Amino acid sequence: MRSEWTSNAFNYYIEEETNPCAHIGFKLINDGKTYVVEHTLVPSEYRGRGLAGKITTDFLQQIRDKGSTVLPLCPFTRSFFERHPEYNDLLISKNGDEPK
Repeated sequence: MRSEWTSNAFNYYIEEETNPCAHIGFKLINDGKTYVVEHTLVPSEYRGRGLAGKITTDFLQQIRDKGSTVLPLCPFTRSFFERHPEYNDLLISKNGDEPK
């Protein structure tokens, strides 16, 4: 499995596949410091393998490494934060400040 960043997406690919097996779509705000997660997609042929959780974990770790924040609009990503409070330090506050 390999990952790839584009200007508005983070994708997972299986080996030499050209279409992603999992995808997180986002836009950047706050001068590129905050990732607004708009959707998480896993095509039907890849569902049931835990790929949405895996790509989200990898995405959030890389966001942490960059020192950035996240605004989760995607329902899956919001529920991921609820189930995994160890990532809550990445959430942007309601007033737009970076987390402490």
